[in-house]
Amino acid sequence: MNKQKISISTASIVILLTLILLIFFIGQIINVLLLLFASFVVASALFPFVDWLSKKMPRGLAVFLIFVIGVVVILTIFIPFVTIIISQTQEFVRKVPTYWQALIDFLENMEILAGDSGFIPDYSQITSNITKLGQEVVSKSIGFTLNLFSGLAAAFTLAVIVLFLLLDKETLKRGCIKLFPPDYREQAEHITETISKKVGGYVRGQLLLMLAVGLLTAIGLRLVGIEFALLLGIVAGILEIVPIIGPIIASVPGVLVGLAQDPILGLWALLVYIIVQRIENHFLTPLILGKFLEMHPLIIIVAILIAASTLGVFGVILSPPLAAVIYVLVQELYLKKIEQKA
Repeated sequence: MNKQKISISTASIVILLTLILLIFFIGQIINVLLLLFASFVVASALFPFVDWLSKKMPRGLAVFLIFVIGVVVILTIFIPFVTIIISQTQEFVRKVPTYWQALIDFLENMEILAGDSGFIPDYSQITSNITKLGQEVVSKSIGFTLNLFSGLAAAFTLAVIVLFLLLDKETLKRGCIKLFPPDYREQAEHITETISKKVGGYVRGQLLLMLAVGLLTAIGLRLVGIEFALLLGIVAGILEIVPIIGPIIASVPGVLVGLAQDPILGLWALLVYIIVQRIENHFLTPLILGKFLEMHPLIIIVAILIAASTLGVFGVILSPPLAAVIYVLVQELYLKKIEQKA
């Protein structure tokens, strides 16, 4: 009987250990890598504007002008709403006890009706759980404040990285291309440009979607008589940046405010959110994002689920451009070669 000997070379062991250490190292710096990728995504959205201006003036001046325009646009958009948002937020906070009592009364009335029909759900347990949830939210306010400051620091860092990416685009691109063997540099450059166009287009399209969803939500809630329609519309627009689950989360405060005013208004508020999402999914998203990502929604959903379980909230926000990068790599490095051989 022949016995086969399995030999493992020293080189194989070294390669395996190096791979394990590399995976461990990537896991330790995953937040830094996400920040760098987010900077690349934002820079990709600004590259077309900077490149166009660079034909008419020095690139440094073009980048400075883009940053100034960006700050002016942000201030122009948000400053007129600041007073309204603050006043509506203060009014909303002031009325929270009233809304809470109205919600309790609504649940108690439902309990009475359910008792008459023979079905008695434990609404006291529901209100108890909601109260505990509220206490937990308050207890975590300090952690939220710390996260807010760390988020501001990350945003400042991102802005600085984007600045250098815009200023030294060609130098950085040539440096990255030189990392590849000469025979593959042209393909690497093509893939890099394709990825930049897709993720940059996604960012510009996503901003338009956020604006459209915010306006439609605010107008719809205002038409049906929901209080704080502008504030709720802004919340809906901001949460639109979180794919799939963002619109669901955004609808909760609007429905609760409607229920507190009148149970029928709660249903109307829910109907507004459903209609806005229908308009977004069937008209706005295919029109605005379809030509940039060109990916099936199932791919986006899978990417979100993976990102949510491995990369956290920041990863969920970046999951569509991450999926676009992987999609381009698979298409350029694998699918096109199969089609050429067929």
